[in-house]
Amino acid sequence: MQLKVKELRDYLHLHQTPTQTCREKHELVELVELLLAKRTSRGAGSTPSSSLAAEPPLAEAEPLTEEEEDEEEEEDEDVEEDEESTDSEEVVVRSRRASLSDLSSVEDIESLSVRQLKEILGRNFVNFQGCCEKWELMEKVTHLFNDQKELHDLVSNTKTEAADPAAESSSQEENMCKICMDSPIDCVLLECGHMVTCSKCGNRMNECPICRQYVVRAVHVFRS
Repeated sequence: MQLKVKELRDYLHLHQTPTQTCREKHELVELVELLLAKRTSRGAGSTPSSSLAAEPPLAEAEPLTEEEEDEEEEEDEDVEEDEESTDSEEVVVRSRRASLSDLSSVEDIESLSVRQLKEILGRNFVNFQGCCEKWELMEKVTHLFNDQKELHDLVSNTKTEAADPAAESSSQEENMCKICMDSPIDCVLLECGHMVTCSKCGNRMNECPICRQYVVRAVHVFRS
């Protein structure tokens, strides 16, 4: 149907058909075809094209001003641009390959197709031969996603600890004698077995500062 958007709206308004909900040209065309089909079923012998051509309001329509013509051309261009953008978006979606980095959670795996699941496994060198069902592919992708997430968390935690000087100082304080806080812990108290002091302080202890058990002796230990 080669009619313009304004002509379609005028035809529908003439037959008292509301067009407020129509946003695209094809919706107006569907309303016109539905209206013509109803008229044909009532006994009209003319074809849809001849019925449209024979309508007096369209034939006797007043000439449009320059402003109305410009508005009509802009409206037609907008409709064509919307159709072209929709087609281009569909082409992009079809041509885009699935990647593991596109997944934000395990729930996103359920929305993937079989082809996308195989693409993800193939790009990560995971063998999916013998997988006949979709749930088998989803299971492999889920394991792959969890492994990558754990690796990413491990790397980020390692970088954080390496860049945090406070963590290094706290670990050094943990290895210092809890009595003098000057020498490293290098002895074990018997019979309780606690390691909380240096050898110098341990030989002076009568009872363990942790469990208050009697100290028989302090044995010097070496950390390899």
